[in-house]
Amino acid sequence: MSFADEVSAAAARLGGVARTTPLEVNQRLSERTGARVWFKREDLQVGRSYKLRGAFNLLCQTEFAFGGAVCASAGNHGQGMAYACRRLGIEGRVHVPRTTPRQKRDRISALGQGMVQLIVDGDTYDDAAALAKEYALTTGATLVPAFDDPRTVAGQGTVGLEIVQQLGARPTWSWCLSVAADCCPASARGSRSASRAPASSAWSLRARPA
Repeated sequence: MSFADEVSAAAARLGGVARTTPLEVNQRLSERTGARVWFKREDLQVGRSYKLRGAFNLLCQTEFAFGGAVCASAGNHGQGMAYACRRLGIEGRVHVPRTTPRQKRDRISALGQGMVQLIVDGDTYDDAAALAKEYALTTGATLVPAFDDPRTVAGQGTVGLEIVQQLGARPTWSWCLSVAADCCPASARGSRSASRAPASSAWSLRARPA
């Protein structure tokens, strides 16, 4: 199955689970840049990010004999997995570092509604990831990666599919998904010691003539 087919299949699985978020032109930034700047409003998604899409797509393709599911998160992925576990009736466990904001910890618990155990330990995301991996190895729980699994990627790729559908035509320009540097985890800028991005991430989609 091609990646495009995987994304289409993920979109079908996410129907009625993930919201189809608006794609909006930002007039101010369009005027400043001389290009049409679009915002894909995943801040209106469950968990305020696209992370639900990948977690749900992975979990609903997994057979759980025992152990449930486990993940590491700086906040957003954990919220997505908590909601996915609740919708699918799967027991989950979310490891977050101590630097994760209280608001995000509370949302993980609220979205899981008793289906997810929140574990706060370690000083960085990497610490939480190591603990989640160890738990999966010792208990048989399914590890739900935030990004490095084809099923996670296909689920998150449904954002792009929605963009094409919302534009109403095949784009005739190139797309650049960008995030302000001060909203990007240090790990994405070359340091593996990062624990989390600031809570107010500002994502934008910029269209440029092909």
